[in-house]
Amino acid sequence: MSQEILRSSRPFFSKADIAAILLDLTKVLEEGRLRNGENLKKFEKMVSDYLGVRHAIALDSDSSALETVLQFYNVRAREVIVSTNSFISIPNSVLYAGGKIVFSDIRKETLSMDPLDLSKKVTDKTCGVIVTHIAGFPNPDLKEIQEICKCNNLFLIEDAAHALGAVVSSQKVGTFGDAAIFAFTPTKVVTTGEGGMLVTNNAALADYTRLYSYYGSGPGKTNFVNLGRHMMLPEISSILGIYQMKRIEEFVTRRNQIADIYNEAFNQISGLTTVGVSKNSRCSYYKYPLILDSDLNKLKIQNSLLNSKVETGTVFYPPCHMQPVYCSQTKDLTLPNAEEVLPRTITLPMHTALTDQDVSHVVDSVKGAID
Repeated sequence: MSQEILRSSRPFFSKADIAAILLDLTKVLEEGRLRNGENLKKFEKMVSDYLGVRHAIALDSDSSALETVLQFYNVRAREVIVSTNSFISIPNSVLYAGGKIVFSDIRKETLSMDPLDLSKKVTDKTCGVIVTHIAGFPNPDLKEIQEICKCNNLFLIEDAAHALGAVVSSQKVGTFGDAAIFAFTPTKVVTTGEGGMLVTNNAALADYTRLYSYYGSGPGKTNFVNLGRHMMLPEISSILGIYQMKRIEEFVTRRNQIADIYNEAFNQISGLTTVGVSKNSRCSYYKYPLILDSDLNKLKIQNSLLNSKVETGTVFYPPCHMQPVYCSQTKDLTLPNAEEVLPRTITLPMHTALTDQDVSHVVDSVKGAID
């Protein structure tokens, strides 16, 4: 094992890919086309083909992608239900689009949106739901959530920021809702440095997104027909995405191999609970969550792991409704499952750069920290 700390997450580029990327970067720099070029189009097509969707629009962040969808659905002054166990960008995007946030609880064993609590939160003011596939685990209640949305005439957006490569019954995550968003920040399964993507089969939404992402422009890029922003993904970022997408199945396969080793070890240790993957599903394992029993000292365990050069993280704590930015709005809100299980949850190193020796070291370090 390297003497360097085993990071909780990190990007991976092979030496061969780095060499090829540098050649492509040189070509782009020499040609002087740094945006809206052939690499952007190729990257978008690779993602749409991989997922089996008609439209994939690369943007500067997943937040831009989500805000654009919400603007399209005109959520202003209407309620959008989100899982409290999401990254802060999810509720933030609702506010930026003028909507009202309603936080939903999770199931303890899945860390994902609870359809029972979701159904209780639906009112005549609700216009849509954002379901988060937390840590790359497809929400096991996705079909039920779809049905709730259908029965109440609500749009469904998949927050698949963690879940590129995840599958439910041979169908890729990101293709179950009216739209989905993906993230390509450095910690994700696939990275472009920074960036995100909106995917959909809705042609009107796709057209709106392409206009909105360049100041609301019309034909010719000189007629501005709508209020918009500048959200385009640069060519340099697109090049990184192309080479990452070439290896997406390799990345997800390796992450699942690491998870299998972790699961085999930790399912045999008293005091630890792993998060399962539902039948006929595949997790992309953006992160590997581990739930500690309440009698274990989380901080002590994390410090012990850090002393063993093993970095840990969370998905996520505090949950969104307990974040300072939202506390004034949620002071009377209690989401008991999230509040009980998330303080006991840590994440372990999970990325393609981990060697088998690294993984064994993580397992031994966790065992040592628990003893």
